[in-house]
Amino acid sequence: MNQRLRSWLVIMILGITGAPFASGQSEGQSPPTDEKAKPGETRSDRRAGRVRVDGHCLADDSGPFLGLGASYMTALQRFKNDPERFDRDMAFLKAQGFQYVRILSMVGWNAAWKDLEIAPIPFVTRDGIRIDAWPDYWKQLGGLVDRAYDHHGMRVEITIFADAQLMPEKAARLEHMRRLLAEVVTGREQKILMLEVANEAWQNGFPGPQGTADLREFSRYLTERTEVPVAITSNHGDSFVELYRDSGADLATWHFSRDTRRDDGWMPVYDCWSIGDVDGCPPVVSNEPIGPGSSVARETEPIRLVMAAAFAYAAKLPAYVFHSGAGVMGRTRFEDTPGIDRFRPMMALLPDDLPNWTRNDGKEASAPLTVFANGVADRYCSDGDDSPDGCVRNTGSRRGDRFVCLPIGIRPGGLTLQARHPVQFQVMDPLTGNEVLSKTLSAGDRLTLPPGPGAYLILGRSTSPD
Repeated sequence: MNQRLRSWLVIMILGITGAPFASGQSEGQSPPTDEKAKPGETRSDRRAGRVRVDGHCLADDSGPFLGLGASYMTALQRFKNDPERFDRDMAFLKAQGFQYVRILSMVGWNAAWKDLEIAPIPFVTRDGIRIDAWPDYWKQLGGLVDRAYDHHGMRVEITIFADAQLMPEKAARLEHMRRLLAEVVTGREQKILMLEVANEAWQNGFPGPQGTADLREFSRYLTERTEVPVAITSNHGDSFVELYRDSGADLATWHFSRDTRRDDGWMPVYDCWSIGDVDGCPPVVSNEPIGPGSSVARETEPIRLVMAAAFAYAAKLPAYVFHSGAGVMGRTRFEDTPGIDRFRPMMALLPDDLPNWTRNDGKEASAPLTVFANGVADRYCSDGDDSPDGCVRNTGSRRGDRFVCLPIGIRPGGLTLQARHPVQFQVMDPLTGNEVLSKTLSAGDRLTLPPGPGAYLILGRSTSPD
């Protein structure tokens, strides 16, 4: 059964059983063959209109959408030197439901990027090697943006300064941004999901208080000159609030924990909760999370990778970027990357405007379902906990009578739930999109979910006033 028909059937089944939603949006569907394309080429459907930030959601002319991106840091180098592989990579990512790629506009000062340099200007690497500027740099960058959107139906997130040490002078950095806006962004606004000032700026050319001041200044420089959403960086030399509060940035980009030692390995999934809704700060994108081949630690389990995105959306994050070794230096293939092909079912089930719903921590009165661990209500399993059942978290979101719950890290003994008020819901497997069970409960009724894949999507409605 093809994916489009399957998504339609999911929507129909959920509607018949009283379930609240399924997105069914055309974005992320398998690209149709373009009869006018050259042999071996395809052109996919694409969303139209400039991306804007609407509350905590991303939106364009087709309405709100859940942003699902993939790291592709070598994209510009690949587009210039191996365009056939670039097209294969983009077609594959599109076919898995990804809507955009995060690319770097410069890199190469650090030795790890030897032979993968992206050079808008001539520079000398940290190891003293001279790298010549690309004479066609701006043409290549503009061409990549066009190819990604016009041919593959995918937008780009441009991270402007990566290895910014190769361009140390502030005047040169300002000139690079000016030319980026003039020669790439202008006229291509709908093709660009956002501009990020820098990658992990504290260690890539923007150290200390002056670096933070420059980053905030550069953010204002961009936001005053383009309607494309602007983010600053993930700057762990500063607190999140210090960098982003009242900065004028449209979005915040942040890199969350890769500590797999805590909470049965689920800590990187829920770490985004703490800054998902901070007064005075913009909505946050999970921009470089743990993934297959990531530095420091890796995650290859599909259920954790998929639920990291689902959890982010319910925690009020508008976008999530799948991060892998293939997307960093390209020494492996996207096609061989664990979990990369498992996001479609989850994306078809969650509502497109979920980040604008009201979130809850699973224990609040607004949470529809109470969880139990070892017979204790509102208890989550944690490090050193010997409970045979329960879960690590069960946060969720509500809008009116509709709700989403995300139980993650379910122990082998299953998860007991109790309705706080009358509810009707479906429990869905996030990796397959299949219904596990459908229930109608009165206040106080209980049921126990099997451990299943370790996490579920629960989609439902309250059936009487709270």
